Amino acid sequence: MGYKYRVYHVGIHARDVLEPERRELEKINAEQVVLPRLETEGEMIEAIKKADGIINVESPITRKFLEQLEGCKVVVRTGVGVDVVDLDAATELGIAVVNVPDLWPREVANHAISMMLALNRRLFVLNRLLNQGEWVPIVPSPVGALHGETIGVVGMGQIGKLLVKRLKAFEMNVIVSDPYLDKKVFSDYGVEQVGFEELLSRSDYISIHCPLTEETKHLFNDIAFDQMKATAYLINTARGNLINEKIFLIDKHLSNIQLSIEKGLSYDDIIDELFKILPTNIAISHLE
Repeated sequence: MGYKYRVYHVGIHARDVLEPERRELEKINAEQVVLPRLETEGEMIEAIKKADGIINVESPITRKFLEQLEGCKVVVRTGVGVDVVDLDAATELGIAVVNVPDLWPREVANHAISMMLALNRRLFVLNRLLNQGEWVPIVPSPVGALHGETIGVVGMGQIGKLLVKRLKAFEMNVIVSDPYLDKKVFSDYGVEQVGFEELLSRSDYISIHCPLTEETKHLFNDIAFDQMKATAYLINTARGNLINEKIFLIDKHLSNIQLSIEKGLSYDDIIDELFKILPTNIAISHLE
């Protein structure tokens, strides 16, 4: 058989995912080596230096790490976003970077819908109060009817398109901000195209579905929040750094936030404060 390739799978996945992957790698004479999530550059270098290929969930793929690899040819990111990989360094070193663009887009759209419904009906607030022994017979105000309300979708790629299809069933007014789409796409999906600032000011709900880039990092900052309705709900099932979470610590009128917080980005203190000052907040880990 000769040389056997070593492919490191870094990050936790269920056995029913890992086993088919192992079988496919065996077909190309490659050994699957499964490692837990590695948090630091040093851990990555120590554990994976001799990799021929890497399948990475969300560990940091930095320039220093890539430079230490002795023969790696490819890094596969098990999701859509590749912001954990230093793309410039990989390109310079001749290492291919591959993502999985069609990974669970319907599930993400469904997740955004579930958060919208939970926020609208204050499910987490009511559950929390009931667990504290308080029986609340009505939905705590303010609460809208949902139908006839306006939801703004930021980014209408694959997930955004699936979301707007689902939103039609709720009889909502759907407005979308995406400067990179042809106007025909908006008409095909029956949604109104608006600029980002107009979306902020008009929306009762905002759902974020754009990638994290230098252009979109901290897209939702103090200026953006100042333009939103004080009663608006913000739903982020994309990347955590699209929002400058630190603004929540000083702007206490932001009472309706749902965040997808990315593990490992040192947000622990921020999350603690969020629960203290934002009673209707729903914060979950970034799901893979």
